[in-house]
Amino acid sequence: MNAYLLGYTGSMQRRGVSNTSLAVTAEGRTLLVDLSGSPVQALKEADIDPATIAGVLLTHTHIDHIYALPSLLHQLWLGGRTEPLTLIANGPTAAFAKRLIALFDLERKKGFFPLVWHEIEEGDLTIGSLSLRLFPVIHGVPTLGLSVQHHDKHIVYLADTVYTHMWPSYLQGADILIHEVAGLSEKEETLAGKGHSSARQAAQCALDLKAKRLILVHLPEDPKDDELLLKEAQALFAPSELPRLNVPY
Repeated sequence: MNAYLLGYTGSMQRRGVSNTSLAVTAEGRTLLVDLSGSPVQALKEADIDPATIAGVLLTHTHIDHIYALPSLLHQLWLGGRTEPLTLIANGPTAAFAKRLIALFDLERKKGFFPLVWHEIEEGDLTIGSLSLRLFPVIHGVPTLGLSVQHHDKHIVYLADTVYTHMWPSYLQGADILIHEVAGLSEKEETLAGKGHSSARQAAQCALDLKAKRLILVHLPEDPKDDELLLKEAQALFAPSELPRLNVPY
């Protein structure tokens, strides 16, 4: 199993970097987590064949996590896809996504492939050979976090979230924790009010969960702050890393 970052910024994009989204691959199948930028182009830049997409997880309704859904579906249709595509979301996000798809009349296109919806607030699901566990995180709107396992490998993605000690026990011991970082600890009160975490809190979460590595994502617009964010995280959790685009973790 490999995870790829197809983007890693927060709501405001950087030059050459789109909003946070992931691809998780195993045994020739791909799970996409959130959709931003140009998903098909990003997959190709990561040397992932878009035809391998087995499922898409939409964590919540905020624009930077869902706006590229119509583009992905349209590109797959243009590419000749006929295989059904699984879409995973909580109830409010699924309802929002369906309206977005309807806005572009995508399912009325001739030969459009079937969409299979899994509306889930918390629970288990299998995509290809990947075992998923979905659970709610603390954000301004209903939002899903993800635990994904393949054999003895384990990746956790907490999406946009406020720091808390109260995570499910099955998140313990992840090989990689991918955690949002919206700023430094001096702004924690403001960040929490917006449903986000600081670099210090992301590192504390990695300690709490006994993770082996921490990848910082959902970074602020100005890259000049990256090293400060990394330094703050590494002060608590040494194996903290800044994100890298389109390379396998």
